[in-house]
Amino acid sequence: MKKIIVLAVTVLVALSLSMVAVAEEQQKVKGTITKIDTAAKSVTIQPKEGAAVTVVYDDADLLSKVKEGEKGEAKYVAKDGKNVAIEVKLSATGH
Repeated sequence: MKKIIVLAVTVLVALSLSMVAVAEEQQKVKGTITKIDTAAKSVTIQPKEGAAVTVVYDDADLLSKVKEGEKGEAKYVAKDGKNVAIEVKLSATGH
């Protein structure tokens, strides 16, 4: 009986850890920059298909160089109810 309980607890811990990994899975959006909010430190990107994605990014230098209408891409993770950018870059055709 003790072995079964230990096995059950081990399985539950493994499952809970895998759920955390899924929750912070890196995602990517590529499209046209439709909004820049320097106060909120965010960029909104509209892909060709689907809903626009807003990502929060702390690099104020990059945010000051980005313009609405340019092509860009962001890699991000969902964290605390926000899409937190890992990387934001402009496409070569965006300039």
